[in-house]
Amino acid sequence: MGDIHIRAMEGGDLAGVLRVWNRTMKRDPIDAMRFARFILADPDYRPGPDSGFFAALRGTEPVGFCRAVVRRCPDDGPGVERNEGWIPVLAVDPGCRRAGVGVALLDTALDFFRRHKRRRIWVCGTPLSAPGALTPGIDDDAYPGVRELFARFGFVLDRTVYAMARDVIDFDAEAARAAAWASGPAVDIEPVAPECVHDLRAYLAAVWPVGWNASAREKLQRGELHEMLIARRQGIIVGYCQWTGEHFGPFGVTEADRNQQIGAKLFVESLRRIREADGRYVSMDWADDQSRRFFERFGLSVIRRFSVMRKDMPGA
Repeated sequence: MGDIHIRAMEGGDLAGVLRVWNRTMKRDPIDAMRFARFILADPDYRPGPDSGFFAALRGTEPVGFCRAVVRRCPDDGPGVERNEGWIPVLAVDPGCRRAGVGVALLDTALDFFRRHKRRRIWVCGTPLSAPGALTPGIDDDAYPGVRELFARFGFVLDRTVYAMARDVIDFDAEAARAAAWASGPAVDIEPVAPECVHDLRAYLAAVWPVGWNASAREKLQRGELHEMLIARRQGIIVGYCQWTGEHFGPFGVTEADRNQQIGAKLFVESLRRIREADGRYVSMDWADDQSRRFFERFGLSVIRRFSVMRKDMPGA
């Protein structure tokens, strides 16, 4: 790599890292405040040589970076997940590609995981756990070649997931409600009220993936109950969804109660509220093949496809 060397990111690298990020990841731009919020203030980020955020530098100028994440703070349920590691982002400046920078960064990240005795590494995460992830996986259309780099190191495709969206300006709420309520059991769809927060938290802890539980808790802590809905059947919570502005999710129905229009009722009521709040658009970041078909029924289309990759570490 000639005059390029790799070390842990330092505070003075921020402007250069942002330049590389925005030159390279044009579908996922970031500014200094968002970087500080989602990376530097991340509970799993530790400033210093063991931060897991590595910068490739030519002299003093960043020309690439990679973030490797191990949980430092326990998540609900699985704790610190001592066998798992995650790579949520890797980028090399276009002017330095094909010079071994990406290979060196990924080598450095894998050495970091070996030191921490990780057995499986994810790019970027799974529905159950994705610390540090800003996207679900690798956008092959936007960033060609990245998946091939990881494949050279033994990463394999775990699944394909989708980001989806539609406009809601012409959403016919009344027709959608009539269709959703034409079949299925009687359920009540209602906003989350303070008196049902205890039951909601118990429901989420018992039924839903830990990341969703944490997302709902953060929503509650911010007091955004007006963007949270529950479905009750005979007084028992059987489904839940939330949104922030025009961004929808998480969302789900208890497995035993699926395929009975409960999810349709929740989603229609969410769209109606988004539109009434002057929303013009609704989007979501993560849909698998099954949920993609569900959302297509309501006019959402795939806008991005992501490859989630994984690698089992030999000898770990």
